[in-house]
Amino acid sequence: MSMASGGVVTVVGASGNVIAVTVNGAHAYSLSQAYHDAVNGAASNGTLFSVEGDGTAVPTPTGKINEYVATEGGFYTFPAGYNYITTETTKQVFLDASAAQTGTVLNTLVGIGGATFISGNESGSFIAGGGNNLFLGSGAGTYSIATSDGNDSIFAGTGATQIYGGTGNNLINLGSGADTVVSEGTDRILASSGSATISLTGTNSTIYGGSGNLVVDDKAGTSTSLSGGTGSALIVGGTNSFYTLNGASTVFAGTSDTINAAGDTTVYGAGGTSLTQTGSASLTFVGGLGNATVNSGNGTATVFGADGSNITYTGHGMVIAGSGNETLNGSGSSQGFIGFVTNASTATGVSVSGGSGDDTLVAGIGNQTLSGGTGVNQFIIAANGTAGNASITISDFGSSAGNMVQLYGYGANEVAKTLSTAVVSGSNTTVTLADKSTITFNNVTNLKSGSFIGDA
Repeated sequence: MSMASGGVVTVVGASGNVIAVTVNGAHAYSLSQAYHDAVNGAASNGTLFSVEGDGTAVPTPTGKINEYVATEGGFYTFPAGYNYITTETTKQVFLDASAAQTGTVLNTLVGIGGATFISGNESGSFIAGGGNNLFLGSGAGTYSIATSDGNDSIFAGTGATQIYGGTGNNLINLGSGADTVVSEGTDRILASSGSATISLTGTNSTIYGGSGNLVVDDKAGTSTSLSGGTGSALIVGGTNSFYTLNGASTVFAGTSDTINAAGDTTVYGAGGTSLTQTGSASLTFVGGLGNATVNSGNGTATVFGADGSNITYTGHGMVIAGSGNETLNGSGSSQGFIGFVTNASTATGVSVSGGSGDDTLVAGIGNQTLSGGTGVNQFIIAANGTAGNASITISDFGSSAGNMVQLYGYGANEVAKTLSTAVVSGSNTTVTLADKSTITFNNVTNLKSGSFIGDA
């Protein structure tokens, strides 16, 4: 077996016997190498006291560095003082180390038979070479845990715990300490009151947030489901994952992620992002390349487009088009919002559409198509925003009698001067502003000064 996926680890046992333990999994194998170095180093310098047995009566350790080798399956109860436990059996073992004391270190290496392990108040490591394992943390010690290809259950204690879950179907229950998880399998991970940092590379894992802060790196994961707790969350999204967030959250979405949020939320979108926010918390969404759907709640919402964005938006707040070619579609929104065009492409440009609410759409530089929808809408066009380089199309100006164009910064008598440039072509009318920017009104041939506001 290669070092990348595991191997056979040899350690010195009682009377100098060499114990061979098969360890599957890269993380477990890496920790077992450190275990090998420590035990064999103690043996070579004469400080190792090693005994072996079948668990009938585990003796009180008397050496400076103490190792116990479990030779049979069954139950083992350890007095305080052991530093290393090695299993030399392919059968399941039950290891009760709850007597271990604060300030001591206990490292355990389990073979392919698997084990149930009960910790005490010590720090240390638990390395499972294979089989199905149960780790029950009960103290405040710091632990490193690595499992292999079995289906394992890990219950962290109150101390800081570093967990490398193997490729099986694992249950990982975190504690009140600062815990770190690397998940390779299909896992259920339950966060608690402590902070948790979780990295996923497997498929179909489920995370339940707690009251502590949560950091999740899911970029190498697929179809992860996260049900957030009340703590804050920072998520780097995976592929086809589903996140439900309750606390203040920041999400860097992956491809085709679905996000439901109730707290103050910032989302950086990717292709196929679907975001729904409920309640009155604030929302910031920054679009990425590809399609996205954003449904905001009753709080303050700001949606930013980007080059290549195609965002469907429902809610109220501000929608801001960035540089490049993008579509910001609010046609399904019944609440009025403010839409800004900043620096549209001079090629295909930007499209911003309102819904049935009363919207305010602010033009910018470049090619842009503005659609107010069925509400009473304001189209704001300012010289310092268009910079003499705007080609503006208002596609549905005649759909509402109350629609207005507000002109700012184009000089005295700007409304009259603008209307004097009107050119009707077919069913459309185009006017030219003082800075040579143009506005085309689709399906309008009788522009009136009453539809404009500007300097006299």
